[in-house]
Amino acid sequence: MSITENQIGAMIVEISGQEGLPIYKALKGKVDVNEFLLAEKLKLTINQVRNILYRLESHNLLTSNRKKDRKKGWYIYFWTFLEDRAERAYITLKRTRIQMLQTRIDRERTNQFYICMNKCTRANVETAMENQFMCVECGQLMVPDDNTKTINRIQGEINELTTEVEKLESERPKIEIEEEEEKPIKKEGKGPIKPKAPPKVKSHKSPDKKRPGKRR
Repeated sequence: MSITENQIGAMIVEISGQEGLPIYKALKGKVDVNEFLLAEKLKLTINQVRNILYRLESHNLLTSNRKKDRKKGWYIYFWTFLEDRAERAYITLKRTRIQMLQTRIDRERTNQFYICMNKCTRANVETAMENQFMCVECGQLMVPDDNTKTINRIQGEINELTTEVEKLESERPKIEIEEEEEKPIKKEGKGPIKPKAPPKVKSHKSPDKKRPGKRR
């Protein structure tokens, strides 16, 4: 695995916030950690712990087993952090971020924006026209915004993330990448119901009777 510990930590924070880091560290290198003991150790409520665990699970970073408590009668979940999936989840997260930034930079390049002279608000030309190019916050005149710096900043982040993702992917075994290639998605549910063929009707013909012979 070529992903670093710092990259994993940054991913955990991005997914679950700073409060997710202690949970990740408590799970790292262990198997089937009791969620109640985890909450007790970190001095958090069980709902707080579960909320973070579910976020990490949604990115395929955790697996769980449940067992019924014989005394109390409820189910307890035991959690394991999947280190072998961390790099894949990290790359997926960064790809999503790149797509979001690309959408934003396209919007910046294809629209004219206006900004309040006091920098209270920023709006596209349609919204600015509706308000007669006056700021809805302070009433000051709105002027065309030069978004060159914004575009350059976004493009710089896109380039940085793209380089990082390409480096990680180049270091991964080819077989892992092939396993992740999209497979045809099977649609859930049954397909169209084919009409049943009509049942075969048995013939009710009376048995052939022998013709009487000619009388001599």
